[in-house]
Amino acid sequence: MSVSDSPPSSICMFALHHQSSSSQDSGLYGQHMVFPKTPDGRSMEQMMGFVPYSSCVTPSSSEREDFSQFVLPPPASTLHPSGQKRRPSKDSVEYRQRRERNNIAVRKSRDKARRRVQMTQQRALQLQDENQRLQLHIQHLSHEVDSLRHYLSQRHLQAREQDTAGEDVC
Repeated sequence: MSVSDSPPSSICMFALHHQSSSSQDSGLYGQHMVFPKTPDGRSMEQMMGFVPYSSCVTPSSSEREDFSQFVLPPPASTLHPSGQKRRPSKDSVEYRQRRERNNIAVRKSRDKARRRVQMTQQRALQLQDENQRLQLHIQHLSHEVDSLRHYLSQRHLQAREQDTAGEDVC
């Protein structure tokens, strides 16, 4: 099957707008372009498989495609008259089962939330304890640094005194 023999719906990726009686088209900047005809009388657009836009938009009845899967459902307000939802009566078994399932779900949800809050509080206490322990460790290390600085400065002074005393003897 050649491109020109294929149905228009398969070639409608790009369609040129052209005048039906002449083979001239308005080109870039309003210049007229002349498309030569092929020996069998077809225009270059037809030979390349381009079809008029109108044939892409309105396919024949045999080529119509089903687009129902892309159509949005009607709004909910058109399905049920407002305020008249289908609800089981409060005396029915279905209603009682739904309520029981809902009550169980609510209990589970609330228990889960309580556990989550409890775990968060527990983690906060652990972090506070760790922070306090680390603060004490920092204090201990700061005192150690201070005592080592003092010790080193004392040794430095003693070494200087010995050097000055040794120079006086010579």
